[in-house]
Amino acid sequence: MAGQHSLFLIKPDGVERQLQQAVVEAAQEAGLAVVCRHRLRLDEEEVVQAWADTRRTEHPLEHLSLDLWYGGRPMEMLVVRGPEALTQADRVKSRVRAAYRLGPFANVLHTPDHTGEFDLQLSVFGRGCSTCSALVETDFGDYATVPQAYPPGTLLPDAWRDIDLLRKQVQPLWDDPSSCFWRPTYPAPYRGETPAGPRDHALYIAASPHQLSFDNLVGALLTALPEIGFSHALELIISALHHRDFTLAVGTAEECERYRGALMAQGLNTPIRTLAQDSLRREAQMESAGLTDFPAA
Repeated sequence: MAGQHSLFLIKPDGVERQLQQAVVEAAQEAGLAVVCRHRLRLDEEEVVQAWADTRRTEHPLEHLSLDLWYGGRPMEMLVVRGPEALTQADRVKSRVRAAYRLGPFANVLHTPDHTGEFDLQLSVFGRGCSTCSALVETDFGDYATVPQAYPPGTLLPDAWRDIDLLRKQVQPLWDDPSSCFWRPTYPAPYRGETPAGPRDHALYIAASPHQLSFDNLVGALLTALPEIGFSHALELIISALHHRDFTLAVGTAEECERYRGALMAQGLNTPIRTLAQDSLRREAQMESAGLTDFPAA
């Protein structure tokens, strides 16, 4: 039964911009019928349960982003039915995001990737609805033993596992509409302090690293790039979500090879190019974004 169903969670930006009908029409064009529809305001505990496949104690930064974006804000859920519903819903999400996306968070729409995620999230989003409850095939109990979505990887250092401490660091950026959370930004790449030669190479993320959590990603930078600050690491990772590829660090060829080895071990695809190649790439990114100035590498 679950394989014939999926759901759309219309995010706060989608509701604010009144894009619900655009989502419904895109779903119908894909052969999906809306079988249930709810308005939602998730509290903190419901966010924890709906994303219990990303344990809060291990991924506090990921959960903080969920709290800030979803917690207490108006959203809408559509349950849909049709052949290959999960696949079709994912295609609808891609089309809708391509048309209306404003950034890595303000991207209108969420859909589950697989039947387990559909089951988990519907158990929370559809709570109290007999139609939705009939589609949930798993009793999640207290949500403490849900299989985890992200593979084991580097997490944040213990000093940064306190979600209240993280909130103090992240909230000012989140509240700033010109910050990396909402607009493409170009923070200066990381540099080691004492290069043993010319800094003529650059290390970059080849594609948006959605296969890892924010905690994995920021933790990887904190581990691989000596003495990088938390705020710098966070801004580099969030900025990377805006771009097809993004410069993380510059240094000597030897330094970049060392950084690359450490980051590849964490699951990040981080090729190296010369600084001349990197400058041309960054200029092209800035031109496409309509910007004229950016931090020098």
